[in-house]
Amino acid sequence: MWPAHLMSSHLHTTLARSYGLFLLAISGIIACARSHYSGGGYDEEEARMFASGGYDEEEARMFASLSSVTYCVDTRVVADWTCTACRDSKTPLVPGKIKIIDAGWSNATRVLVGKLKDQKGCLVAFRGSDYRINWIRDLEIVRIVPSSFANCHGCKVHSGFYDIWKNIERDVVSALEEVGCSSGTNPDNILYITGHSLGAALTHLAMFTLKTAGFEIAKSYSFEAPRVGNKAFSEAFSDRFTRNFPVYRVTHAYDPVVHLPPENLGYVHVQTEVWYNSEGQYKICENVENRSCADRFWDVPALIALHSHDHCATPLVPNGDICNPPGCAANDLLV
Repeated sequence: MWPAHLMSSHLHTTLARSYGLFLLAISGIIACARSHYSGGGYDEEEARMFASGGYDEEEARMFASLSSVTYCVDTRVVADWTCTACRDSKTPLVPGKIKIIDAGWSNATRVLVGKLKDQKGCLVAFRGSDYRINWIRDLEIVRIVPSSFANCHGCKVHSGFYDIWKNIERDVVSALEEVGCSSGTNPDNILYITGHSLGAALTHLAMFTLKTAGFEIAKSYSFEAPRVGNKAFSEAFSDRFTRNFPVYRVTHAYDPVVHLPPENLGYVHVQTEVWYNSEGQYKICENVENRSCADRFWDVPALIALHSHDHCATPLVPNGDICNPPGCAANDLLV
């Protein structure tokens, strides 16, 4: 558990159409991966698994609000940590030690780096897709061929996600040093990492790299992450992180993004999944690619047509929409 003192819209129509066309192009690959489409219910045995395990929902709410902060258009309320989502996170940061990294038009992401006020360490939060170009880069099919991942034997990861991370890695490390969380023997080298969508994919990649660079990863919650790498990457992730401290990958209802890139192309999710159904009940998913959790759904074109809003919808933030935090001059193209 994170220490007590740290407790504290939907797809634009045009965007949905573009994404729908992309999904239809690979629907044949995905459709053969499952034998049926479940309606989302669960039996008595599954019901007993809801709300089980060491998952801390209050802590997840804090991390969800921190991920939501990264979507603020008005960065002034982030820099002085007065935004609504900032307060909802119940996680105070040190004034003057908050850095916002906007990677630019081509790299399509934002990173929030901040020094924790009441304890050692720093927050690193990655934003998901923002404008249309970002969404294209989020799950671009033309770059789905995996690349070798450094410092991880046999690991392959999505080349598009990896290129984005490599392009911002130095900026993230520099920002951590500037706010007082340099690596090595520094007692503030402790990191809490979170992100949504594309930001969740970058969260999983960054954890590896920053750990290798001498940072201590204390805890991570990611939200609506696509698959990032192959089985070797997933297993190495568990060995390095999941088996040593709480790491949760939160999924929601019928979100289509968590089904991409497809398993048929060799991609495997990282653990540990926590799946929320449409009624807001959650289930700890003990196995990778657990077909009693998000993996029960397979018809991605149907999911995008009927449930694209589930990608941003979540019971873990007060307004139910992680992509559009209140009081932040939300952009109607956020996804």
